[in-house]
Order: sequence, then structure tokens, then C-alpha cells
Amino acid sequence: MELVAQAPEVRHPSVVCVAPDGRVFVAEDPMDISSAHADAKEGRIICVRPDGRRTVFAEKLHAVFGMQYLEGKLYMLHNPHFSVFTDDNGVGKDRTELIESLNPNPWALDWNDHVPANFRLAMDGYFYVAVGDKGIFGAVGRDGKRVDMRGGGVLRLRPDGTELEVYCTGVRNILEVALNDEDEIFSYDNTDEHDWMGRLTHMVDGGSYGYPYDFVPRRPYTLWMMHDFGGGAATGALCYNEDALPDEYHGNLFLGDFGKQQILRVRLDRAGATYRLAAHEEFFKNQPADFRPVGIAFGADGASLYICDWQHRDTKENVVVGRLWKATYTGANRATPKPAWYLAAAMGQPSGATKKDLIASLGHPSKNVRLAAQRELARRRESRLLLELVRDASAVACSRWHAIWALDAIDGGKSGRGAILAAVEDRDASVRRQAIRQLGNRRVREAVPTLISRLKDDDAGVCFQASAALGRIADLEAVPALMAALEEKELFARHAVFTALNRIGRANRTAWAEIAKGLESDRAAVREGTEFALRATYDTVLLDVLIALAGEPQRDLATRETALRLVSELHHKLPEWNGEWWAYHPALGAPPEKNEVWAGTPKIVASLRGVLDDAESRLRLLAVNGLRAAGDAESSPQLRRCFERETAPEVRRAIIAALGQFKDGMFAPVLVLKSALLDLPASTAVDASVRVEAIGVLGQLKARDLLVRLEPLLKDDDRSVRVATIKAIAQIGGDEALRMLRPLLTSGSTELRREAVTAVGSLHDRNAVLDLLAAWRSPDTRSEALNALAQISDVRAVDAYLDGLGSPNSASREQCRKALGGIRDEALPLIEQRAPSLRITNGTRWKRAAIRSLANASFSTKAAWPASNVTQWPVMAAPLVPTLR
Repeated sequence: MELVAQAPEVRHPSVVCVAPDGRVFVAEDPMDISSAHADAKEGRIICVRPDGRRTVFAEKLHAVFGMQYLEGKLYMLHNPHFSVFTDDNGVGKDRTELIESLNPNPWALDWNDHVPANFRLAMDGYFYVAVGDKGIFGAVGRDGKRVDMRGGGVLRLRPDGTELEVYCTGVRNILEVALNDEDEIFSYDNTDEHDWMGRLTHMVDGGSYGYPYDFVPRRPYTLWMMHDFGGGAATGALCYNEDALPDEYHGNLFLGDFGKQQILRVRLDRAGATYRLAAHEEFFKNQPADFRPVGIAFGADGASLYICDWQHRDTKENVVVGRLWKATYTGANRATPKPAWYLAAAMGQPSGATKKDLIASLGHPSKNVRLAAQRELARRRESRLLLELVRDASAVACSRWHAIWALDAIDGGKSGRGAILAAVEDRDASVRRQAIRQLGNRRVREAVPTLISRLKDDDAGVCFQASAALGRIADLEAVPALMAALEEKELFARHAVFTALNRIGRANRTAWAEIAKGLESDRAAVREGTEFALRATYDTVLLDVLIALAGEPQRDLATRETALRLVSELHHKLPEWNGEWWAYHPALGAPPEKNEVWAGTPKIVASLRGVLDDAESRLRLLAVNGLRAAGDAESSPQLRRCFERETAPEVRRAIIAALGQFKDGMFAPVLVLKSALLDLPASTAVDASVRVEAIGVLGQLKARDLLVRLEPLLKDDDRSVRVATIKAIAQIGGDEALRMLRPLLTSGSTELRREAVTAVGSLHDRNAVLDLLAAWRSPDTRSEALNALAQISDVRAVDAYLDGLGSPNSASREQCRKALGGIRDEALPLIEQRAPSLRITNGTRWKRAAIRSLANASFSTKAAWPASNVTQWPVMAAPLVPTLR
């Protein structure tokens, strides 16, 4: 392990890449630790030569988190810009903007995190870019194509800044993508809201991975991670595609983890259309205590790993820190010598390589050598030799992959079309996969019959690629075969099938009717897959097809039900995204509300209203819930009429909920006078859940004049009815509500007393403080009473607030702190009287918390404390405050 550079020579290094000649380019990001503002242009790129000499390659950059060297040019992503510099012997010149802005506010919340980050070049000639969930907004390529992506995923584009495309979506905060020999893509993510924190994922064409709202619980129309590494903070991701290390390292992933302070080494095995984790280990055993790895890159020799080390936690401080490490394998170097022509070609210089040299090098063990040979052959347009190689079944498989993509780079593969089509049926599955990818990328319609035959390939990876290619080509001829393929059991291959059907429908709207027939299939897998292919697609042609299916009584009930569910989910669109980030933990909050009217909204509302009178209760239920989701308050009169004759409890409950949400004041009399829901003798025949819903709606409607009808229900035989009544009375509020709830604070079961305490607290009525204090003194209701008192902020409850400062619940502590702050001037003399009992004598947590609160209060108000204590409180509090934040 060698320390290549450290602060102040290199400050806060974020990403590193290595040129073929061994020079190391390391980017600095002081904006995210020691600078006052994350949007400052204080970033630099330092070029470190093998002999140790250094030059400043570029400066006055935004935070650089992506960087790749390609044939004499350094490409960099320093948000919001995607730029390229010409390398002039270690100094950048001729800066060109490939994309002016990937995101207008990458430094939201004053951090350059969750942003578009590092990228890799694939055989197909695209850069694949890791994108965090700040997303991409308003990104326009040099061909004028605009891309927006709300959330994290993978973007791809050509090195000249054209052909921007969202490749896959649904991750949180990936900083790099790792590409293996076959250009399969892997990412390392940290999703710290739910059941895991470090997920290793196989990222595929059209893949949807669920973050933030569809991943816990996982939805069946999403893809899934390969492994969860637990708590940490994912950073770098690389795949070892060289040959200097022992064979056991080939194809291994190396994953940087800032939180674990570790580099993970991971071995993968193919598993169907995806991969599985076969083994993993921590790469370092005795790393420094302040080791914080970020970007990583393999050295030009294939036997070393460079590591950017922030040497600091991600907190803002006025420090100058950072290190660049080099870990080198000390065993025997197994590398096959690189060809004599390689360095010049890889540096973008004339190489003098012969055709024979270049063709032979397509089978070299080093992927870097193969890529250089591929690109040089494409530049020379050596179609004939490449065609021969594609056809040569005896050649090394990887050489044939590169030959396919070299032909692609020459003329889109036209000159090699026949050979590539033949390769779709090659005996080697890896060759089949690459040939299919090329045909799909170029949308070759004549390949459709051949690709359809591969939907039943023995190799699930080939099945996946065939479906993905058919989806890109979007030919109607493929629909029947894809519909049959929905019975595919392999997760990734099946996802590709219904994704392909959706792509075909979007490209050819006349296909929707044919695809929707799958909803009537007698095979469950086809019905489900069809639903996934149709979901969340705002297309008026599709909508008409679904409305027709849902509205035809002669059709199977399950078909009508699925069609109506798909219709109702399209009631409105999400509001137009303005590029703002949803912040660190969106998955803990509710999804954004769909409230944007689109062309289909009136049709949807009309169709849902039409189903309210259907003979099938399951359809009526969907219609009511759909109208509620659509916020269609104008349907209230019809819903009231339906309620009066409805017999199905679940539908009655849904109607009550909908009218409550619509704040339909005319519904309250219906509930009380016509439904018998609140009539104790008659209500025994009514489903309790319906009564509970009705009572809740009276609370929502704040039907104060009906309080008298609710009071008897506090003694109902059904516990759920009693609880609902307590909550409804509290929602209605007022003096009468307090009168009705007060007796419950001291009578009945412990559970109901707790409900009553919470309800009384929600009234925010100072007349209830003494009652709540009595409840606070009771062990059974102490916690609920404390929360209730904290909402009122009354000086009579000082003892309760001081006690609550020591609660193990952080929310309760904060509520009590705020309650004390609201009565600070009145409370300080009382707290001073209690000071002797609050002094730290045994280090208990609640006393520390109390002193912190007192110190904050005294500093804020500059209150005149008695001389005996004015110095004591701050001194005692000072060392404790940081431990309590």
C-alpha cells in the first residue's frame, strides 16, 4: 500500500482515472467539506506522472465525480456540466461542453451528492453514466435531444454528446457503474430508509428497480438486487477485466464503501438472465482509522488499484485533508504483454499497427487492448476482416463480440448484417447475446423473425436480450410471441418481455388492442404480465381499449376488474417535474399526488361513474375508490344515492370514505337519519367496519350538531366503534367534546384510557391540563399524556416536560424542548428552583438532557440567573450538548 499524495498536495479527492501511459488524473472536491458553498468552482484535476511529477490539468471546476481518459482526451462530469478537454502533456486545453447542464441544481442541500457521477465506455460505443436520485433535468445533447430522469438510474450517451437515453431507473445514490467483459452493468447503492442499506444490483436495458416508492415492499413489476451488504455508504464500483492478477480475480467487482471504510471484493456467477453473488471479502485488513474511500480506478499495469480517500467524514469543517492511495499486487504478474502498437493507439496517436495485428488483438486477455483494437479497426473501416471473424466459430468468443461492435461503429452494422444475423443462432451463447444487442440497438426490422425464435433459447440471458431487442425494434409482428413468452419464470427475462410489449405499444398505438387481449388469457402468468405491460401508460388509445374491456358485462369478471383498475390508476398525471430534488429519504414519505389533468381524465371519470350501478360489487368498489383517488367531488350526489341502496359492506365503507374525503356536508344527515349506523338497537345488523368508517367521516366533516348522536357510542359493545367515536369526537372538538371525553380519562380499559388521553391532547385545550397531568402520573397513560401535554405548552406541566427531556424517544424529547421554549420566561424561575435536583451527579441521560435545554434557554433569553448558577449551567452543559444532537 503506497501513499501517492496527501493534503495539501491533493485536497478531498473525489474520483480518479488512469491514462494508458500510467499517468493518474485525480479530481479534488473541497466544496463538499471545507468550502462555504457546494456550488463554488474550486475543483481541480491534478495529473500525477509515474515519476511523481505533477501538473494542474484543469481548475475552477465544479465538483468532479466522473472522469474517463479516452484517446488523448479527458472526459469529465462536474455537475451541472459534462465536458471534455484535450490532453496537452498533462495540461487540459480546448474545453468543450458536451452537455451544458445535466441538472440545474446538483448542489441541493449544499452537497454535491446523489448526482450524475462516474461513467464507463462500453463495446457498443456508449458512455454509461451512474445517476443518483437528484436525477437529470433539462439535459440536451449536441444533437438537440433532451432527456429528463426523475430519480436515480443509468444514462447513456455517445462520447460526442449525442444520443442521450435513459437506460434504466429506480436506484438511489450510485456513484459508478461497473462493466464486465460482456458489458453487463453493475451498481452499488445505499438505500438507508428501510430493510437494507447497501445493495448490489445488475442494471439492465429497460430495468426498473423500484426506488423510492415501489421497492419496500417490492412490487412484482420491478427488478431486484443481487445482494445486501448492510449498513454503509456505497461509492466506487469497478470490474476487473485485465489479466495481471491471478485468474480468480477475473470478472471480480471492487466496491468502495465510505461508511464501512472498506473496499469489498465480490465474485459473481451467472444465474439465468442475471448473476448471483458467489463470494465476497473485505479487501483491506488494517486500513487507517480515518480511511474514507470514494472513487477507485485500476492502474494501467492491471496490477494496482488507486483509491481516493477523503480522510474525513462527510461533515462541513474548515480542514484540508485527503489522500490518494495505490494498492499493488505483490505476487507474480500474469499479464500477457500488450502489443507494441497499443500505447500509441490508446493515446489517440498513429499506431502503425497492421490489420493482422489489430484483428489478433481482439482476442487479447485485456479488455483495454481489445477496445483499442476495436476502435482502430472501425476507424480504418476494415469490414471484410471483421466479417470473417464474426463468422469464424473457432475464434475466441470475445474477439467475435468486439468484431460485431466494430462493424456497428463503421456503418451501424449494415456491412455485416448477414453475419450478425447468423450469429444470433451461434452455438456460443455469449456471441448470441452480443449479436442480439447490436440488432436491437440499431432497430433492425429484418431481424424480428430470428429474434422471435430466440425467445425460447436455452440461455435465459439470450431470452432477455431477444425481448429487449424486440422492444427496441417495436415491430407488431413480435406481439404474439412476446405474449406467449409472458409465462417465462426467470425474473429478468420476464421483465424484459413485458417491458418490450409496453415499448411496442408506445411506438405503435394500434398494438394496444392486441396486447390487452392478454388480460383475458386462461393463464395467470400471461394475465399478470399483460397488466404489467399496460400499467402507468398515459395513452388515449390504450385508455379506450381498457374502458371498453371494463364496461362489457359479457366479459370475464377478472378481466373487467383488471382493466378497470388500470383505468382508475390513470385518473390524473403527476405534476410536471421542475427538476427539484425530493431530498434524502423520499421513501419514508408519501408519493407525490397525481393531480394533473390530462386528455384521458374526463373519460376515466365518466367510465367510473358508469360502473357505480354495475351488478358486480367488486367493480362498484373499484369505481368508488377510483373516483375518490381522482378527487371527483362532483360525483357526490350519485354516490349518496348509491349508498342508500348499497348492500355490500365493503362498497358502503368505500362510499363513506369517498364522501368524507370530499367533505360532503349533505352526507351527514344521510348517515344519521337513513342508515341506522348510529342507531344502537338497529346497528347490530350493520357491519362494524362500515359503522367505524361512518363515524370517522362525521369527525372529518366536523359535524358538531351530531355530537349528541355520537355520545352513546362511547358505550358501544364493539371496541372498534368506541375507539372510532373517541377519535371522531376529538376531531369535531370544542367544549362539548372535552366534556364527553373527560370521564374516559379515568374509566374503562387501559387501552381506551390511552386513546382518550391522546384524543384530549389533540384538542389543545388548556382546560384539560390538570386532567392530563393526572394521566401523566399514572404509569399506564404516562407516555400518551406527556405527548398530549407537549402539544399544549403550559407552565403547569414543567415537571412533565423536564422528565420528557430524558425520554428514549427523540420525537418526545424534541416536543418537550419546544414546549419549554414556548413558556421559557415563565418556566425559568420554576426550573431554577428545581436546579439542585437536576445537577449531574450520576451521569444519567435525562439530567444531561435537562441541562442542555436549560443552557439553550438561558443563552437564548439572556435571562438573569442567580449568581450561584449563572456560570454553573453553561459550564455543565457545554460538554454535553454535542453528544445529544
